[in-house]
Amino acid sequence: MGVDLGIEPVWQFIARASSARDKGDYQEAEFYARKAVFADQNVGATYLLLCEILEKVGKKEEAERCLRAGLGACPGDVALTSMSTQYLIRNGRLDDAEVFLRKAISTDPDVAGYRLLLSVILQQKGDIEHAEESVRRAILLDDTSGDAYSMYGVILWKKGLHDEAMKYVAHALELKPQDPNIHLNYAIILEGAGKFTDSEEHYEKALELHPEWPEVKARYDKLRYRLNDPAETLKKANSIKGASPEEAEVLYKKAIEMRVDSPDAHNDYGVFLWERKRLVESEEHLKKAADLKPSWVTPQYNAALNLVNQGRFADSENYFRRTLGLYPAFPDGHFWYANALFKLQRLPEAEEHYKKAIELKTDHKKAHENYAQLLKQLGRLPESEEQKKLAQ
Repeated sequence: MGVDLGIEPVWQFIARASSARDKGDYQEAEFYARKAVFADQNVGATYLLLCEILEKVGKKEEAERCLRAGLGACPGDVALTSMSTQYLIRNGRLDDAEVFLRKAISTDPDVAGYRLLLSVILQQKGDIEHAEESVRRAILLDDTSGDAYSMYGVILWKKGLHDEAMKYVAHALELKPQDPNIHLNYAIILEGAGKFTDSEEHYEKALELHPEWPEVKARYDKLRYRLNDPAETLKKANSIKGASPEEAEVLYKKAIEMRVDSPDAHNDYGVFLWERKRLVESEEHLKKAADLKPSWVTPQYNAALNLVNQGRFADSENYFRRTLGLYPAFPDGHFWYANALFKLQRLPEAEEHYKKAIELKTDHKKAHENYAQLLKQLGRLPESEEQKKLAQ
């Protein structure tokens, strides 16, 4: 009978390290993973676990040394070889990964996982044809690999075979329904095919399985924004507003509900209300559009004219200034701003903008007519008569 030295079996160390890792206590996890390696240096799982933990705590060089030591102690270990390849891929060392993996394949040509990893490398390097060949071999070697079917779907998608791609990734999900990476691949392919609602469902599932995943969150948020695009709703509302204003108004409101920060929705609804003499309601939406997109001249001008229609000439000035700041060669902008200034009895400024409107559009009859009235009020009768003639 041997002497019991009180040394815990290697698998107990692995269990303790795994438990600490799962709790997020990487210091304790690293301690027990190291003990596992020292307890039995011929168990590939110990090196896998220690490498994973070292990567988590940012010790990349030590993680790579751990993998090399594992491969030296356990030559031919498929899991260690696969993890070493994935380590090189994650760190952007695709050429090193390919050389390393092809050497492993030359020794064990029928390992499906090796063929799949080679496909990943080749796909990232842009060699789609050979990537497809490799993943097809992986599926022949193991037709239960959800990862292989998913990768094949991605490759087919890149080749433009969208319907086939969806079939393979859908089958991958049947094999691995709880894999967030496959849900992500499926979501991307569905979105590209215009199946936005289905795509949204799989982005949500990926986030459910892998919360706070930056890439998925970014794609999901972008899709949600796209789904809430009111452009088609506005197009329909604008096309029917003359024949069916009640139905059009429902659509304008729906567009704003879809995207409360849409300047287009607020502007179009504001114009609709303005056309129906609902000036105060119109003002709210036109101002909202103008403030949401200060670089867009249309709502600035619409808001200014709305306020002029309400007789609020002083309030309109800010929007006229915005309009002409964006579009200084706008004759009607100068003309209506001149009218507002005339009403405010700021006659020299009004004259400046009437003259600018006429300079930009010499046959602007209303500008000549109103400028004639301003000149008459200033007592410059000959000039006033001249402008009257030009207005005829």
